[in-house]
Amino acid sequence: MKASKVLVRALESVGVTAIFGIPGIHNLDIYEALAESTIRHITARHEQGAGFMADGWARSTGNVGTALVISGPGLTNILTPMAQALHDSVPMVVISSQIPTSYIGLGAGFLHELRNSTIMAQSAAKESIRVLDPHDIQPAVEKAYRTAASGRPGPVHLEIPMDVLSMHSSFTANPPAKARPAWYPELPEREIIKAAKIIKEAQNPVMILGGGARKSSKETLALAEKLQAAVIETCAGKGIMDERNPLCLGARLHFPSVRKFIEEADVIIAVGTELSPTDLWEKPLPKKGILIQIDLDPANFGRNATADIGIRADAGQALSAILKELEKGPNVQYPDKKTFLASLKEQAKKELAEITGMGKDLADMKDLIHAIREGIPDDGILVADMTGPAYVAISEYSAYHPSTFLHPVGFGTLGFAVPAAIGAYLANGDKPVAALTGDGGFQFTMAEMAVACQEKLPIPIIIWNDQGFGEIRRNEKARGFRSFIGVDNRTPDLKCFAASLGANYLLASSAKEVKGLLKTAFKESCPTIIEITPKERKH
Repeated sequence: MKASKVLVRALESVGVTAIFGIPGIHNLDIYEALAESTIRHITARHEQGAGFMADGWARSTGNVGTALVISGPGLTNILTPMAQALHDSVPMVVISSQIPTSYIGLGAGFLHELRNSTIMAQSAAKESIRVLDPHDIQPAVEKAYRTAASGRPGPVHLEIPMDVLSMHSSFTANPPAKARPAWYPELPEREIIKAAKIIKEAQNPVMILGGGARKSSKETLALAEKLQAAVIETCAGKGIMDERNPLCLGARLHFPSVRKFIEEADVIIAVGTELSPTDLWEKPLPKKGILIQIDLDPANFGRNATADIGIRADAGQALSAILKELEKGPNVQYPDKKTFLASLKEQAKKELAEITGMGKDLADMKDLIHAIREGIPDDGILVADMTGPAYVAISEYSAYHPSTFLHPVGFGTLGFAVPAAIGAYLANGDKPVAALTGDGGFQFTMAEMAVACQEKLPIPIIIWNDQGFGEIRRNEKARGFRSFIGVDNRTPDLKCFAASLGANYLLASSAKEVKGLLKTAFKESCPTIIEITPKERKH
């Protein structure tokens, strides 16, 4: 069997059903094998787009996303999505070809040669694996997908040289493997009992939920209701608790009134979060009480805050164990905090202008976010780029289910929304998916609109068109620049652009109108650009 076919059979055996990639001369052996496979291939228009599509697939489902690129420029182009996935703990495998083994490291000028591709990839991945023997392909593939999904999830790079891909071998790929149960470390009973005792005696407990808790909504709700504890989410944790629940303050870790409330808590239960500076807006956790941290990555117990009790465990298993301990002994009745938390949330909303610095655009942004929420079904997915309205959406867009608000907060790259929305839609069947981006970020990956058109995906793409880089413009103004530089940029004619691809185009006369336009766009058989220009830029 040809080694490239071994690779594709190995991918089938670990459950891969879709690959995002671009063919090139150096990886054509893989494409020859894919042509005979049941794996669906989606051709991106740029390797960065392929990476973000794999990210959207993985981020919205929790399953490993897969991208396929050529050696050299294909790998360098996908490094940004890999770094984004690493920051946000998104499981992804990136497969690349490599120049022939006899040329590796020579610096001979072979086409697509890199000095050391694996070291470069390691800076944006959990691990980079080079395969030099066809017999090692199957175990390397299994290791790559296991590593991507286990512990703290993240991207893994798998590299196979051209000459290895074209080799023939008597090796036969294993038959499709049965689904293996997820491996989790054994529950640390001592820490569970100690944590439960402290929690039971707490007067004002607070829960902070990160992306690592996305599969433990049931356990989270049970513990929060029992303790009448306030629940605060990180950006990746949005929707783990339905944000309509009166105990949930949403993603407001960066609001002054919420920070003060956390500081007054006697116990903080942080679940599946590294308490990242990007979630706290580069301020330390305001901790005075006892910090109990539950995470699969023990490094998080001292990375951004020092945990008093660190529980290395799956979030759901640890929370269930704590709940069982709390049931022992006399039942404790905790005071109802829902009325107080409602007033705290209202106070936080009044601080939005101060913490975002959005100025006169804020009213339009808030109207837009509320209209989007009303226009997307409860279980629909919003994929947001790094744009002004998205920064407002972190706190003001209510997520009702886990993994329904996707935002590249960790690495903060532009161009995420459109390709990630494509990946999320393809991974979730008929679930409604919408993208929110700015005209600046949209232009980073606007070519991927062609993929959505080709695949006939009814994805509304809401473009906040402030003719340039609005967030940087606001920062230049705040810093007293004598004149703006690099931020006032011409936007393409979005109506003509949509027509050139066979997409629909709708112009919103007001932010509130977007609600109805979204419902129209979801019924189409192609993507729809919904353009909105803030009032301040219309004049």
